[in-house]
Amino acid sequence: MRVSPLKHTLAVLRILVGLTQKEMAAILHCSAPTIQAIELGKLNLSEKLAGLVSLQTGINLAWLLKNDVNQPPIDIKGKAYTKETFEEFQAVNHIRQTPTMENEVAIYYQEKFIERLHALLIRAYINDDTDLCVYKLSKVFDELEKQFHVTEADRNAIYLNKRPNLEADAKKDNPLSWIECISGFYDVLDLEEKKKIAARGLKLYSEAELKEQNIQSVYLDDNGQLIVNRLSQSKPINLKPKSKNKK
Repeated sequence: MRVSPLKHTLAVLRILVGLTQKEMAAILHCSAPTIQAIELGKLNLSEKLAGLVSLQTGINLAWLLKNDVNQPPIDIKGKAYTKETFEEFQAVNHIRQTPTMENEVAIYYQEKFIERLHALLIRAYINDDTDLCVYKLSKVFDELEKQFHVTEADRNAIYLNKRPNLEADAKKDNPLSWIECISGFYDVLDLEEKKKIAARGLKLYSEAELKEQNIQSVYLDDNGQLIVNRLSQSKPINLKPKSKNKK
């Protein structure tokens, strides 16, 4: 297979971490020719595939998509990216992609973006730009909802547990409270987590099982990044999703 020059950030990343195009393709669940075509500039790196690259390697998504090979690679926290970064990320990646941890990440960003939204609207109000701010936010939300296929059913699901007679209440023009919205978000997220676990035949790890894998605790830091505290450095982490049928 033709060796690609460093014309793309994907090639910079792959060579930095010491992977062949075939090995990178295996991590991303795509073909080696796809990796080669992107690195040669014959195929654009899609946002979806770029997101998967970031998820699997810990590389900064903005750096990857900007495709400026003259800029040094950085990780998801904005720090210098090294081969050690990749190896550490791979060690805990199976935990990061479990339904339960995905749930925690979603909650983290829900709280983070609500905080940013509040600050934005307050600043717009102070600057007498509330209408302009709301207009631009509406355009962004419309575009994102279209891209991620958000439906009216998705919006209503947040309230259904709190308002079984949602349509009847709407006809009466009963306002939906902020508390109902926040509470409903957690309810729906927990329900979808249970569905994912059941569909994948997974079970949650017990404290004893985590210790067997040399893990003391797993949590998200203030930046929303996965932190794994190890009992010692003597054993490598090899935590893969377990099936209910396996012992």
